[in-house]
Amino acid sequence: MKHMQIYNDLASMNLPNYTVCGIGNFDGVHKGHQELIKKLLCTAKEKYLDSLILTFEPHPLKVLSPNSNIKLITTLEQKKKIMRSYGIDHFVLAPFTDEFSKIDYTDFIYDILIKKCRAKVVVVGYNYRFGYKGRGTAEALKEICGKNGIDTIIIPQVTYNGYTVSSTLIRELIEKGDVKTAAELLGRPFTIEGIVKPGNSIGKKIGFPTANIAPEENIVLPPRGVYAVLARRENNVHTGIANLGVKPTFNGSNLVLEVHLFDFNRELYGENLEIMFIERLRPEFKFATVKDLVRQIQQDILQAKEIFKINAVELI
Repeated sequence: MKHMQIYNDLASMNLPNYTVCGIGNFDGVHKGHQELIKKLLCTAKEKYLDSLILTFEPHPLKVLSPNSNIKLITTLEQKKKIMRSYGIDHFVLAPFTDEFSKIDYTDFIYDILIKKCRAKVVVVGYNYRFGYKGRGTAEALKEICGKNGIDTIIIPQVTYNGYTVSSTLIRELIEKGDVKTAAELLGRPFTIEGIVKPGNSIGKKIGFPTANIAPEENIVLPPRGVYAVLARRENNVHTGIANLGVKPTFNGSNLVLEVHLFDFNRELYGENLEIMFIERLRPEFKFATVKDLVRQIQQDILQAKEIFKINAVELI
């Protein structure tokens, strides 16, 4: 795999070649973003240019409307990993500040795209807005770039099974618990990644040992409940079930993602796990007795195994 160069600010950029530059927030790197990336890589290859993705950190909404408390689909590390997997040459994380938000869109084109990113081709989505108060549009970009000998490729709206693919819609689907449709629009399952932390071993005591992960604070979460999941550790993928919740049967109060892997029984403390949400099985309940909980977990496991049997080919 090609080495991807990451830039955490614009000042340190000194690119060796001209580029095809894709711009956006890329939260989730969903099927719409993937169309843009595909076109960008293809154009870079055809024109012997470097591929560059320009995105912003933090997400502009965190600066422009701090009260919106936007939750993200992918962490920064996940985003980097996905971009690296596509073979992007340069990944630029422009620090998005209040000052940066006031840059006029024409200055953005001349100072950032042309001077810093050395763009010969720019690729954006049909609804991309940029510059102060979002006054710059994809069409304005095309017009100014055209006058400077730079091509602009505008990616039309991407739809899938009747849905218009967008990060906003995917967030809504995840928050509703419809992780199945979210995965279709993402082109891969929604994933929570983290280091396994020691728990209170309740799972082990009742016959279902679990690996516990505390989800990152600014990530969008599905509703509390039980899910059929896949778990990737190193290069191995295991099937299992996960409970995202507070363990009400045991009067818990901290939100934890507890993962029980099938046919796997050893300590995972300190290991990094990627938990891929396949389907929601049920909400989290407070059971009258531990016996009732155990009986329900046995049902959950059977249901999840059935899902994996039906989708075996698709999930690998």
